[in-house]
Amino acid sequence: MNSSIRLRRGFTLIELLVVIAIIAILAAILFPVFAQAKAAAKKTACLSNTKQIGIALYLYLNDSDDALPMANYPNPGAGYAGPYTQFAWTDGPGISQPVWADLLAPYAKNIPIFSCPVDGATPLKKTGQAAFPSGTPRLSYALNYYFFRPPGGVASLFNVGGGSITAIPQPAGKIFIAETGPNPTPGSGLGQIPEIVRPDRYWGFERHTEGSNYVYADTHAHFHRMPQWWKDPSLASVWGNPDLAQLQPCPQWFPWVDLPEQW
Repeated sequence: MNSSIRLRRGFTLIELLVVIAIIAILAAILFPVFAQAKAAAKKTACLSNTKQIGIALYLYLNDSDDALPMANYPNPGAGYAGPYTQFAWTDGPGISQPVWADLLAPYAKNIPIFSCPVDGATPLKKTGQAAFPSGTPRLSYALNYYFFRPPGGVASLFNVGGGSITAIPQPAGKIFIAETGPNPTPGSGLGQIPEIVRPDRYWGFERHTEGSNYVYADTHAHFHRMPQWWKDPSLASVWGNPDLAQLQPCPQWFPWVDLPEQW
């Protein structure tokens, strides 16, 4: 045999299995890292959304003499001629009355910021109805329930404004807009209720690594982890009663309480 001719050999089965095993180990290590990086990116994008919503709220307040927006317009009756919402809620755009996000949208000039990146799909309508048209913006944020449910037995309607920011003690420590989940009201039959939210409607409060983003009454945005005690079933009747709820150690929810926030 000519010594100049070099023998060629392929991989053995053992070598191939070793390579496959190494690839599998690396994949097992890296996939969770990639998933965490993706979740962190969505959390950051959501925080950017809430910051832009806060800017829109700031501009709105300048034009409304510091009066916070209503949660939604009055329920349209027969002969209603608009305006209509742009978002997927109740019966949807062109049918349902506007919500607070429609009031801020002209200032934001960016409808997609009202949808958290985690909420990819358009929600369903009421139980048994078809989905909203493809591309209908999903509303991932809601107003603080207690801006519309003050203590003392006074139950203002959602279509009444949230009060004046100048009358709120420590507005930099009072939540006004919070993330909401795809079905915050069990048994409602609705795909989403974007008007108002409170601690026991916590479906969106763990959206990003056990926490979520909030817009405060002074219009700044911040991320917080959700206190797990908000889920306490014994508080179910408390959260719906502002007189009892205000006794809980979370003053950031109650605009009339002059105490710093606690988390």
